[in-house]
Amino acid sequence: MFDATKDDLSKILERAAAGQIQLPEFQREYVWDDDDVRSLLASIIQGFPIGAILTLEAGGEINFKPRPLEGCVAGRAAVEEFLLDGQQRMTSLNQALTSKKPVETLTKRGKRVSRYYYVDIEKALSGIDMDEAIVGVPADRVIRRNFGKDIVLDLSTQQKEFENRMFPLNQILDSRDWGNDWREYGKVQGQTDVDEVEREFYQRFIRRVERYQVPIIKLNRSNGRAAICQVFEKVNVGGKKLDAFELVTAIYAGDDFDLRADWLGSGENALGRKKRIAGEHNERPVVSAIASTDFLQACTVLHTRERRIASEKAGATGKELPAISCKRDALLQLPLNAYKASADRVEAGFHETSKFLNERKIFQHRDVPYPPQMVTLSSVFAILGNEGLNDNVRQKLDRWFWCTTFGELYGSASESRIAFDVPELIEWCRGGEALPRSVEDAYFQKSRLFGLRTRQSAAYKGLHALLMSRGCLDFVSARPAEIATFFDDQLDIHHIFPQDWCKKQGIDPKVFNSAVNKTPLSKRTNVRVGGDAPSVYLERIQEKDGIAPDRLDELLDTHLIDAALLRQDDFEGFMAKRADRLAAIISEAMGKPVVEEEGSDEPEEDINAPDEAIIEEIA
Repeated sequence: MFDATKDDLSKILERAAAGQIQLPEFQREYVWDDDDVRSLLASIIQGFPIGAILTLEAGGEINFKPRPLEGCVAGRAAVEEFLLDGQQRMTSLNQALTSKKPVETLTKRGKRVSRYYYVDIEKALSGIDMDEAIVGVPADRVIRRNFGKDIVLDLSTQQKEFENRMFPLNQILDSRDWGNDWREYGKVQGQTDVDEVEREFYQRFIRRVERYQVPIIKLNRSNGRAAICQVFEKVNVGGKKLDAFELVTAIYAGDDFDLRADWLGSGENALGRKKRIAGEHNERPVVSAIASTDFLQACTVLHTRERRIASEKAGATGKELPAISCKRDALLQLPLNAYKASADRVEAGFHETSKFLNERKIFQHRDVPYPPQMVTLSSVFAILGNEGLNDNVRQKLDRWFWCTTFGELYGSASESRIAFDVPELIEWCRGGEALPRSVEDAYFQKSRLFGLRTRQSAAYKGLHALLMSRGCLDFVSARPAEIATFFDDQLDIHHIFPQDWCKKQGIDPKVFNSAVNKTPLSKRTNVRVGGDAPSVYLERIQEKDGIAPDRLDELLDTHLIDAALLRQDDFEGFMAKRADRLAAIISEAMGKPVVEEEGSDEPEEDINAPDEAIIEEIA
């Protein structure tokens, strides 16, 4: 039925480039983002396993239509194997390691970009985390900042690669010429260490990639249709890799500790931590959907932080200090005694996190901008204990929360951000002067307001939470957003200029669906709004609900709506004025100015979804 073997990565990529290994036509498109690509490259360069790939010998009962991997050309050779599992990994490696064209990938904001990948030789040899040593650069090989005005790193020529000691990864499987040219450059420039550095880099990293082998599970062509479909279905849909919680459960079982029972409870009268966090009688919907791995991450952050502090007290410095981490490997290394020591504090931390989020008018889990933010908050509250109740501390956490939300900083590599946010927040909350990196680095462009259209965006969710936390009142009931009214009144995000009216006016859905034209309203009020022009529905509210025009104008103002422009059905004027006012409250929440100018540091393009794919919140 199948064979298990290994083959050199270089040979697999050669066969893919020749068309001998292709995809079934119905496989999904390449979707990995920049962080995914860099993480995979880091694993390969360090010789870490990346998992087996699954192939099917061509010529069997099912005759798939072949499709070459992204970046490969069909027709050079007859297809011999179909790649059933491993498309994203092999496509990333093919583009990054063999192609002379840039990798087509995505930013954390979902923008399509083209990038080449390099290894910072000095960083790699220093022992730094390889994820940080790998650098993605735009297609012109120049990294810019300050909206493209300042050049941070220029690798546009081979000489500049040598100057910066940046090795292009698309040379790694045939690196001899680049290495020879670098040594010659070093001689001309009088850099006496180039030979030694190049030799060490080759031995430690390049040679490892040249010899890297990938496990392959090969289904032979004799397998029937039913068997192949069942295997493929399990790999692509039903198959589920064991998560860290399941693996840790198995590890702890050897010490006669049932982690699953501790988390989920056992028996009718025994509540597990998950249900205690969510609340048995007084429910806490905002933390009801936390995952078991979220809880383990917080416990692991506490353990690795305490281990680092102990090492510092023992005199360790620099690389001797163990890292604070909550990545998968760190979770699997969490000792049982460390879990027991931190679990109660982390549970209390999640309780406090639910209060913190509720105070910011975030009442249900789907409205949390980034769920990993809750891991950071619960870890911080677990460490601070009663200190976390201090008003000064909560003001600092408030600023961090809005900075990470509107700066959209937890969209990728969240484990790394949690790991440096927690200790930096603790230091800052306890009187340290240095701002946490997440507060320092966060920025928000005013133009981003017009790109926030659905709950898929953290900043979209954050904006409406911020409006509610600042006291916006319902147009009809004048009730503020509180946990009771939120659920009783079925509060949700609705259009101010209704969709139907906007469509009749020929306004682009990308414009009228933006967060600038949305606000939190009750279901009853949204029914009052209907699909009419604002001038019409405002009159209807005044007549049917007996609200005086001046009072209604006051209610509109709590939503940062200019009542005069709304009553005049002035869509353009309304959008411009409200964008200004929304930018102002975002600036206040982040404690820094909102960026007025538009631009990016490399070419980007929107990936346009069809209209029917846009998530609409109107009931």
